[in-house]
Amino acid sequence: MGAIAPLDWVICLSYLSLVVGLGLFFSNKQKDNNDFFLGGRNMHWLPVGLSLFATTFSSNSFVGLPAEGAFGDYHQLLAIFFIPFVIIPITCIWFIPLYKGFGFVSLYEYLEKRFARPIRHSASLIFMLYSAGWMGTMLLAVSRILDVVLENQSTGQTLLVISMVGILATFYTALGGVKAVIWTDTIQAFALFGGMIFLLALLLSRIDGGAATFIATGAANGKFDMFHTDGGLSERNLYSACAYGFFVYMGGQLASYGTFQRYVTVETVSEARRALIIKGLFTLISCTLFFLVGTALYVYYQQSHQDIYAQFARGSGRDQLLPHFVIHYAGGYGMTGLILAGLFAASMSSLDSGINSMTATLVTDWMRGREVGTAVNRGLTVLFGVAVTGIACLLSLIDSPVFDILLSIAGATLGLLLAVLMMGMLIPRVNTLGAVAGLCAGLLVFALIRLLPPILHTFAPDLYEGLMVRVGPLAGLENNTWWDGLFTTVPAVVVGVLASLLQPAPGFQQLRGLLLFGDRAAQLPEA
Repeated sequence: MGAIAPLDWVICLSYLSLVVGLGLFFSNKQKDNNDFFLGGRNMHWLPVGLSLFATTFSSNSFVGLPAEGAFGDYHQLLAIFFIPFVIIPITCIWFIPLYKGFGFVSLYEYLEKRFARPIRHSASLIFMLYSAGWMGTMLLAVSRILDVVLENQSTGQTLLVISMVGILATFYTALGGVKAVIWTDTIQAFALFGGMIFLLALLLSRIDGGAATFIATGAANGKFDMFHTDGGLSERNLYSACAYGFFVYMGGQLASYGTFQRYVTVETVSEARRALIIKGLFTLISCTLFFLVGTALYVYYQQSHQDIYAQFARGSGRDQLLPHFVIHYAGGYGMTGLILAGLFAASMSSLDSGINSMTATLVTDWMRGREVGTAVNRGLTVLFGVAVTGIACLLSLIDSPVFDILLSIAGATLGLLLAVLMMGMLIPRVNTLGAVAGLCAGLLVFALIRLLPPILHTFAPDLYEGLMVRVGPLAGLENNTWWDGLFTTVPAVVVGVLASLLQPAPGFQQLRGLLLFGDRAAQLPEA
């Protein structure tokens, strides 16, 4: 590990000691499920908002977004802008009062009351699959950076460090519960934010001509483009960016157990709204910085290292451009330690949240929320943490950009969850049969788009070629995961509504207090 100097290790280990220390600090404050999973419902809105941001934009963003800025354009940033400008306003105005008024520990308890207990279990299982895939891609991003930092010395070294990150995050999450998660996420949010500012300033100082050349070169090569309407379904353009930005991020904001968990850790509707505003602000500024760093990397490498840029332009290499710059061209001891600390900050902010939420949904949705004791909660947390770390080690062999993998997983899972929740909250006519049929339809459409083509391409290439010709423009979906959320959610809702017509509509008492617009039996005041 010659690329890592002693000072780098000191910086990195100091950070890791800090976050583990927070877990130890909160370890004696966990008395029951309410403390372990909801932080006693009295957390401050500021760290909760920073936790929402850090959890959403983790190590996937740390490598994936600068890579998109370096090798693509800003259409993905346009999709991310849906969070502060569309998703969060909708959530704050309409859904936060409804969610806070429920008084539920689990979001999926709503589905049992609105439909039936098997729908609640199905949603919980879908969420756990999403969390496992999401955390797997997050640790996959870690391995991409470590391949550069460790100079590809051995696969064993990379897997060892991935395991270290997973075990440490599991350790402090098991000890401190959601309070440790939220407070460490707060630190990690500032680590991400500060790291991007530092990297952008450093890159601009290394570009001949500085900021003026950076802007001129980026504009001349279309790096800042985000409103193109040309191209079909295979292109990343205005249409696919809007589909991705609305359906995937709306699903993450409204249908994820983890985000609902944050809403109920604060006391009032107003505090939950403030937390979301903080998330929106950090998302807007930090993700713009991610893309600017990526464009600066493009300009820097075009000026002096075009051969290296071309070498990283394919497959998983796209995710390695940023760490390559830090290791080889940033200069000075401590730089590698800072980038590693930022990487670990990003990865652990996802791991801790995902592990805690998976444990919480198992206890609240499958074990009816009974008090199993802090020791059992910690044991389940360790079990999930070890399992996810093992899965991530296997995923480190995948040769695709991490965001492409993540968006496909999120489109399928969050799309299904968003569909069944919106059917329940917005369409009174939908019944249990409709919810089941909708989930099956959404899953089937996703399988036809995302799973069937590669299977046919591998085992029946002639049939694959014929199918691609027959479907015409729809064939482009195979190469663009940005549509997955829309093509999972919309068919699920359409089929769910139509199937509901085959059985009687739900009665008034079954709907009372469960619709977004209409009579709500319980709703909290603003403060």
